[in-house]
Amino acid sequence: MDDQKQPAPDILKRRKHILDLYQAGKKAEAEAAARALLAEQPDDAETLSALAALLIERGMVVEAEASLLRALELAAHSPIPWINFGRFLQQHGRWSEALAHYERAAEAFPDNPLFHLTLGQIRQRAGLFAEAEAAFRTGAKLQPENAQTLMNIGMVVLRQDRDDEAAALFRRAIELEPKLGAAYGNLGNAELKRGDLAAAEAAFDRATALDPDDGLVYVSLALTKLRRGEAREATEMFDRALMKFGPERRAAAWAPYARAQELGQMPGGFRAELARTIKRVALTPPPGFASIAEMNAALAEALRADRTQTWEPAGKATRKGGQTGLLLDDPREPFIAFEAALRRAIDAHFDSIRTEKFHPYFGQVPRTYRLDMWGTLLSDGGHQHSHIHVGGWMSGVYYVALPPSMGAGEQANDGWIEFGHPPPDFEAGFEPQTLVYEPKEGDALFFPSYLFHRTIPFTGDAQRISLAFDVKPISWR
Repeated sequence: MDDQKQPAPDILKRRKHILDLYQAGKKAEAEAAARALLAEQPDDAETLSALAALLIERGMVVEAEASLLRALELAAHSPIPWINFGRFLQQHGRWSEALAHYERAAEAFPDNPLFHLTLGQIRQRAGLFAEAEAAFRTGAKLQPENAQTLMNIGMVVLRQDRDDEAAALFRRAIELEPKLGAAYGNLGNAELKRGDLAAAEAAFDRATALDPDDGLVYVSLALTKLRRGEAREATEMFDRALMKFGPERRAAAWAPYARAQELGQMPGGFRAELARTIKRVALTPPPGFASIAEMNAALAEALRADRTQTWEPAGKATRKGGQTGLLLDDPREPFIAFEAALRRAIDAHFDSIRTEKFHPYFGQVPRTYRLDMWGTLLSDGGHQHSHIHVGGWMSGVYYVALPPSMGAGEQANDGWIEFGHPPPDFEAGFEPQTLVYEPKEGDALFFPSYLFHRTIPFTGDAQRISLAFDVKPISWR
């Protein structure tokens, strides 16, 4: 079939009929019509793509993928099947394949800005900020007056600690599109990093005026007020954010510190609240491993050899250590087996949670979820400064290998994990209340993603190796 030729009028009419049925909610009839057309015209790429969309909704992923790949093979000269298959990969969390697909698409369609933009977004998600910047800049050459593209460049430039350059990019985006609230929000983030709190507050104020339903920017405004010494107003804003936007991670994290900054001391019961949300779980070895020690040995070897490992990666909390990329983006053993063991433990933990209305963690329990997971390999003096996981709902850490010297330094708890300490750049006017937990090989700690946590530095020649993870809910129980 020559797919360059204009389809016959009858085929166009039948394609439109399939679309009309789909839009009318008559999906079974639409699928039947698509299959009937393909029985006569098996190489009709557009109908193959339409059938794939219907199959995805029915959960028939294998057949849908085959249809999309066949459509791509038939109409490789057109960007549409490339876009359809790329979206399929992203929707199903196949990020490594999506990255490779969009790299090929950007090469095949060098003048199509969509492919460069999407490639940049996928690289950005993977923490490849310099590579993401290159893709975004290629897209910007094709659309030099596109505010969204300039904002994307600014975001990855900011993650590379080029704060002045990022602020200039956001200002240029605002010039091009004065009502782009997200650009003001990102400008506020840049001004915060530059230390200009007044400019940051002004930017966040404008962003919230343009988009009052943007919870991220509203919480950023509250954080700026807290750093400017307006603790009472910040407290009220965090409380309003939790009521309006649900369990917003940063609002839940900072609300008790704002209250403590206002009152001069941490709220009563803070340590008890920490303790009841943190769960220690001993994992059981998955099939293929005779013991946890055997699994941990395989994990440690794989993590040491992982090619995505970066020393003190930009924008991360790791110091004097390496951190891998997202390991489940390119699933392989032994991480596949470990994920299965981890999911069993997580599901059992979720089964044990008794919901508490309005609680930012116990208020709801995930039914289905995605996992992001990465490795951290700390060397002598290594640690992670206090941080939260904004993108997660529940987070955790699993201990793969621990140095025998841990606990033998100046502090008995060196190398342990501590919860409840605010980040190092926050000038607390109160005495923090914290809890420390001793890491144990084969154990995981589960905790709300909004809990500030850090590792205490340790001394020794052996590495402290762990796996960290975020639970990202898809649906709720």
